Amino acid sequence: MQFLIKNKDYVVTFVIEFIVLISSVLVYKFASNLPDTTDFSEYAISRRTISFLLPLLIMGLGVGIPRYVAFSVEDAEKQGTFYVSGIILTLFFSAPLILIFNLFSSQFAVLFFGEVKYEALIFSVSIMTVSMLLHSLNYSFLRGKLNMYLANTMQLLNLGIVPIIVFFIYSNVEDVILFTGVYWGIVSLIFSIYILYTISWKKELIMECLKSLFIYGIWRVPGDFALAGFLALPAYFTLHIAEDGIITAGYVAFSMSLLNMVGAAFGPICLILLPKASITIKNNDFDILNNQVKNLTYWTLGLTFFGLLVIELFTHEIILFYLENNAESLISAVKITMLASLGYAIYISLRSILDAYYVKAVNTKNIIMSFLFFVFTSLILYFFEFKDYKVLLYSFVIAMTLLGFLTYYETRKIINQKLNK
Repeated sequence: MQFLIKNKDYVVTFVIEFIVLISSVLVYKFASNLPDTTDFSEYAISRRTISFLLPLLIMGLGVGIPRYVAFSVEDAEKQGTFYVSGIILTLFFSAPLILIFNLFSSQFAVLFFGEVKYEALIFSVSIMTVSMLLHSLNYSFLRGKLNMYLANTMQLLNLGIVPIIVFFIYSNVEDVILFTGVYWGIVSLIFSIYILYTISWKKELIMECLKSLFIYGIWRVPGDFALAGFLALPAYFTLHIAEDGIITAGYVAFSMSLLNMVGAAFGPICLILLPKASITIKNNDFDILNNQVKNLTYWTLGLTFFGLLVIELFTHEIILFYLENNAESLISAVKITMLASLGYAIYISLRSILDAYYVKAVNTKNIIMSFLFFVFTSLILYFFEFKDYKVLLYSFVIAMTLLGFLTYYETRKIINQKLNK
């Protein structure tokens, strides 16, 4: 009981993220029951596209805002100004890109979905993306203040409840995608109004906060975008090399969503560790940080390996029960992709320490190195006409494992340097 009280932020966040995880599982189950044969793939690729676009548009503020809000714990007006500055910065960069996205909707439909006939989905994906941007800004600010109860309430509503409700109301995939975005936007706007009503901020601090967020965030955009590309490009590549196009690409996108669920399982650690690690580093408590890293690594590897073993042994039975689909390409995509879970889980668990310690983007360097390895090997495979999505996914697994190793190495380097001084 004492452990639960002491770690209540982690416990509550784990519970909410678990509910969100269950919701995500149910949502894809519902998507598999949509009437047309391509509906599941359209939904899966749409969700993957949002995850691909979001890091580019949020400009690194997902880690920048909680870091600077945590550092400004003794200055409530500065905390509020960082939130307002985050909204300004996001609007400045995202509005033109969303406009371009819709002006050239037919071209983007071909890029993301393989055919121009999916052009109508581009507007719906845009609505979802904008709504999730606002959600992310709110969540980042509340994380920085360690107001995890309010942050978790918004997370539960938007990612846990709204997607399920939408599937009960609508049975057309276009409506499902559109109104998921609309309801996300309504919930996020309510929380934004509440935050703006309760905070205090100074316009005199706007430029200072904008500068801090921009400098910190801009270095992380390439890394965030590369990570999004990591999880999106396998599906897009498959879309253009597989014989059945969008069907197999949808299966690959779904397997990437499952991998993302592994990240979500360890997400609460990352969410709370960033502001807490920022305070620990500020106070030079590296013995505490060393113990946290050891425990995180042991638990992350142990739990992930157990889950991976279950998935690899019972993939066919799990997928057949879950989606009532035993397509060979779906089973293969899941089995191969989930091999990347060990490296991805280590990255998710430890990346906050690097973001808290460095202003320079060490995570970005690691991600880009791993991502370039994946792209380079994929291009070589394509050049020599190994146009097989399975080989592509094995390249992805190796690259993601490299990312996990680099993240662990950089984290240990910080702690060893500080403890040996």
